[in-house]
Amino acid sequence: MKLESFIIGPSSHVSSLCHSVIRGEVFTTCEVGCIYCYARWYRGPHGKPKPIWNVFKLIRELGRMQREGLRVTPVRFSALSDPFQGEAKITLKALKLAYREKVPVIVNTKLIPGEKHIEIMEALGSEGLLVFQVSLSTLGDSRILEPLAPSPQERLDLIRRTSEIGIPVIVRVQPFIPGWIKDIETFVSEVASAGAEMIILEFLRIERNLLRFFSKLFPGEEVYGEEWSSYLPGTSNEEAPLIQPPLPYRIRITEEFSKETRKEGLAFSTCKEGLFEYHHPLDMDCCGMNLLGIDHVRRPTLWDLYLEIIEEGYAKPEDLWRRCEREELLCGDTLRVYPRWFRRGFRVHEKRLESILKKPHILEKIAPSIKYKEGKFFRQ
Repeated sequence: MKLESFIIGPSSHVSSLCHSVIRGEVFTTCEVGCIYCYARWYRGPHGKPKPIWNVFKLIRELGRMQREGLRVTPVRFSALSDPFQGEAKITLKALKLAYREKVPVIVNTKLIPGEKHIEIMEALGSEGLLVFQVSLSTLGDSRILEPLAPSPQERLDLIRRTSEIGIPVIVRVQPFIPGWIKDIETFVSEVASAGAEMIILEFLRIERNLLRFFSKLFPGEEVYGEEWSSYLPGTSNEEAPLIQPPLPYRIRITEEFSKETRKEGLAFSTCKEGLFEYHHPLDMDCCGMNLLGIDHVRRPTLWDLYLEIIEEGYAKPEDLWRRCEREELLCGDTLRVYPRWFRRGFRVHEKRLESILKKPHILEKIAPSIKYKEGKFFRQ
């Protein structure tokens, strides 16, 4: 694998909403077997995972770049497969290397790391190099949809243990499946009591033919009888191969999560939903990278355009790039000093973001918090 392969490919949602696009993939696939898994659309069906040894080359290169004075975005372990499958020896070695190279990482899992993994994560956390994200979508029985994953209680115990040793922990409700969380207030309270500092919310996206399956699984949820929205911003609801709950439903659930997390003192964001008005605090990026204790950098997204609108009352497309330069984000001429593989990968996303800014009707579907009128963007 070339280093370019560790940069997530461009898409309307990733290019316009994701700050970190470097994926430290350590396995070729995932055997956890979650029914709702998004990754199978990109890497194929579940199967027997094999190590991706080139991840070491990625970490060493990022370490070299930092020694030369170039700020980097955190590496995501992982984007398409769980990093703690099996004995996860490659993950342990990768985390140790990240510690030696002082490369910041975001670790995302629904499995339980081994003792040696937790030891190195504690070391990373002690130097501000780690944000730990635990995927948790219910407090109830998870065996039907996550047949090979640990129970929700085991994951709550993991959150408690890692937070107690000083690791910043985020809970990813990934995905929010209508009917699976019976009481949002109780869910948020339990997560806060376990020691999490933030909740990230991302809604279910499925192929249209799976809607009946979920409606039978949660028969009391009225939203399954409504018209679901296209996840692809340029495709009509009727033609969409991927669908998501209707926008009014997503707004209602997001608003409730936002309210309950405020009550518990947790940060909150959505992932690839563009519902920025419910994020808090405003200076917290949607991945929680601000919980890192070291200097790092991110790429610009529509969130930065939204911040410009909040501060100035409105924004023009060019204001995003002015803000990017002012905040020293990864864009434009800033990328010229970076290695070719890194520069090219980030510029592809930048070009996709530029094209979305020129298509307000698409932008409004990706980020419903932003509205366009007469050449300017406004807050919804």
